[in-house]
Amino acid sequence: MKIAATLLTCGVVALALPQAAKANCADFRASASELTLDYDPFDRAEIERAFTIHVRRLDPRVTAVRLVLANPGAINRGAALGRNSSVRYDIRWIRDTGRMVLVSGAEQPNATNGALVQFSPGAGGDNVNETFRIQVPAGQGIVAGNYYQPLELRFVCLAGRDELDRGMQLGSQVAVDLTVPERIATFVGSMGIQRGRIDFGDVDGSGGNLTRGLTVTAQSTVPYEIRVAEERGALKRFDGDEAALPYALKVSGFPVSDRSMIACSQTPAPGGRNHGVQVELAGKDLQRLPAGQYADVITLTFSPRLGLSGGEGCASVRP
Repeated sequence: MKIAATLLTCGVVALALPQAAKANCADFRASASELTLDYDPFDRAEIERAFTIHVRRLDPRVTAVRLVLANPGAINRGAALGRNSSVRYDIRWIRDTGRMVLVSGAEQPNATNGALVQFSPGAGGDNVNETFRIQVPAGQGIVAGNYYQPLELRFVCLAGRDELDRGMQLGSQVAVDLTVPERIATFVGSMGIQRGRIDFGDVDGSGGNLTRGLTVTAQSTVPYEIRVAEERGALKRFDGDEAALPYALKVSGFPVSDRSMIACSQTPAPGGRNHGVQVELAGKDLQRLPAGQYADVITLTFSPRLGLSGGEGCASVRP
């Protein structure tokens, strides 16, 4: 058996115009490259990346700023929004990883949360770089696309122990930009194996019908289709052989034949989706054939299926 797979990659960059901070005691920005991530749902290791938020003091009276990050409009903490789904993530403060800095709802910076950034006296202390870490859990079954989320920075400016001002900054200055590429990978048994053999061995039909099979695993971030091609359409000893052994073929439980097609949604992650390939021989057909080695080649071609809608899993469709 030969397995043909299609691999596509796609990256989309989303841009947003920066917005001015609503308070004038401090502002914040991060390098876009540090928060631009590629995510593979089938990689079993989570993403961990350090990034820096540059904090600038705009009011010389400020001695410290306490800040939290939030995803405006999201019910849960840390979800970068795409067109059809979202990616979960978390952000931690390197200097105190147990302290909550990524908040949800209307939660504001207070004594129990947030990162406290302190400034040195004088103009030379107006700029501070504070390090954070973004974590994206492995194995999220999400569709290919771009997931872009500007983060809202909520902050309190302090002069010693006194609160000077509260503010909020939202815009592209600090934004999560994550891309899930279009990807289809297939293998038989082990990663990288693209061929499989269904071997019935020596048979004579005296035991009735015989069934053998193997499993093809697909890992896909997009809906896809499987097209079936049979080289001979029956088991034969050689091309043009008049002695032909018919067989019944099923893929993922669906009866198929040459030019059949199966349409599937994106696969679960990180394991993917198993497609059983089953061949059945009728005992009565085996008894009437002359001795010999009979064979056929079945090719399954996996390719993206654009615009597929409906539920999860697979369905047999007309080509």
